[in-house]
Amino acid sequence: MFERIVNKTGNVMNLALLLGAMTLICWMVGGAVAVLGTAEHSHHRQEVTEFLSLGLNLFGVVCAIAMAAVVLTT
Repeated sequence: MFERIVNKTGNVMNLALLLGAMTLICWMVGGAVAVLGTAEHSHHRQEVTEFLSLGLNLFGVVCAIAMAAVVLTT
């Protein structure tokens, strides 16, 4: 019985680590897109990079909230 509890907790922590890594990756890529997108001279391309950066950052926030929820519910 104890092994089941430990195994379940380990799986939950692995999920939390995955969500944390996804959060970090989304925020890093979103920041890089934002920085590289400001160097473009095309107005349309700047709008696309702003939209992409915003989407990645929002997805990072969702992953961070999900990670916190997973950790706090165990």
